[in-house]
Amino acid sequence: MFDVKKLLKNRCAVSEVMGEVLLTSIAVLLVSFIAIFISTYDGATDIPHTQVKEWMDTDSNMIYLKHSGGEFLETEAIEIVANINGERYVYPSSEIYTNLGNSSSWQLGDTIAIDTYNEWGVNITNDNEIRVFLIDTSTRQTIQYLTVSLEETGSSDWVPPQGEVEDTSTGGIATPYHVYEESDNLYTTYYPPQNLNNYRHEEFNFTAPSTIWGIDRGGNVTDVDLKIVYRTKDNSFKNIKLRIWDAYPLSGTWHEETLEEQTSFAPKTIDLSTYINNTYDLENLTVQLVAESTPESAGKTLNVDYIALKVS
Repeated sequence: MFDVKKLLKNRCAVSEVMGEVLLTSIAVLLVSFIAIFISTYDGATDIPHTQVKEWMDTDSNMIYLKHSGGEFLETEAIEIVANINGERYVYPSSEIYTNLGNSSSWQLGDTIAIDTYNEWGVNITNDNEIRVFLIDTSTRQTIQYLTVSLEETGSSDWVPPQGEVEDTSTGGIATPYHVYEESDNLYTTYYPPQNLNNYRHEEFNFTAPSTIWGIDRGGNVTDVDLKIVYRTKDNSFKNIKLRIWDAYPLSGTWHEETLEEQTSFAPKTIDLSTYINNTYDLENLTVQLVAESTPESAGKTLNVDYIALKVS
């Protein structure tokens, strides 16, 4: 005779076994997924930290860049971008390799000598404004930013944003090239919203390695100044502020500094030392410009001509 109770008991046993099999399968799949993720994760991008000295000889149209400390650089992983009086010129990895005597790395004491006339057809003079960017080709980030002088010196005191520059206002525009040079007729365009909104801003990401100023990572900094050259065109805006990102402790904090209205471009220098006092703060520094429009300022813009950081 067919035993119904026995059948039900066996079905329950099968259900328990199938449940265990399913749980085991899920666990195996999760472990496999984690293993694949770990094996393919490259980790955070680590930009090389290198110090470079620069100088130029206008008689021979030469720019010199000397490796003066920090990590050695693989020549195939870098390129040099020169901005001479607003014009952009590129010195590629292949030229760096040849310049260093077919060496695959740029090492301590090695000097790269660039003939601007032979390379780009440019004669340089004492009056030229020459800025040099040492670029990591894989990430397109700046390893070192320099203002070239007539004598062998260290890097420039004032360093503009090395990361992204953006404007999130309706119709606004901002790029790094708008704020790299002072009084070059290039500037950002910001349309403040009618109601103060921190999501409608101009943002300047400095992300500069502390070694640009000759400061080792992990240490403290004492004097940090921010210089901004801006204008408001008239006195019809309200609540013009700079928001400063203080990254440490890790939760981070926004601090605010008030800007005055000014109808023509003029500089303002702000001491950030109270907020930015270690290299973690420095290398993660972001600055935002926010403001509020009024009926009188509708359709009018705020403009930033130059913004830069000085650390000593």
